[in-house]
Amino acid sequence: MVLVKQRTLSFGERYYFKTIVVGLIYTFKNLFRKKVTRSYPEERLDPSPSFGGVPVLVANEDGHPRCVACGLCEFVCPPRAIEITGTETERAIERVPKTFTIDYLRCIECSYCEEVCPEEAIVMSQQYELVGSSRGSLKLGLDELLTPASELSTRLEYIRKTYHRFQVAPATEANASCVPGVGGTGSGVAGTAVSSAKRRYEDNY
Repeated sequence: MVLVKQRTLSFGERYYFKTIVVGLIYTFKNLFRKKVTRSYPEERLDPSPSFGGVPVLVANEDGHPRCVACGLCEFVCPPRAIEITGTETERAIERVPKTFTIDYLRCIECSYCEEVCPEEAIVMSQQYELVGSSRGSLKLGLDELLTPASELSTRLEYIRKTYHRFQVAPATEANASCVPGVGGTGSGVAGTAVSSAKRRYEDNY
């Protein structure tokens, strides 16, 4: 048997006077403040570089994808939204994707693919509006995913600072600002400055 001791409610608690008064005070306090609601779609969102929309593939100036079909993004993708089929090529990178498909219906925009990619070949875009007439229309292939690097410059700059992506000259590696996987402070190859995590946040990254 469980004995429950019932507490006697006060007059204000029984008739919710205190709760109503507190709610009204909060309402009137915010009634005349500047509204923060965005009138979408009339007022469009201007995403910052840290905003991660849907992933796209980066195309070089010659129009070819940077992707080397290593399969890391496909392997790391939690919802298995990426499918890659690689093939050989005469170009210096030796391998390229024959097919590259991203199912945006499954994508959760976690940015794992962007983080794991060694070639900066797949990045999170600033695209946040997805509309399709069918489920199949939101499963995009290689030609539809390719985006010029010039259009993704702000995001590429952001991820280089975030993931400390730069190359270190072997002769200056001991004095490098951040050896990949090791860290540190100073300056990288050709004087490339690499800041700490605190500094990156101060720089609005």
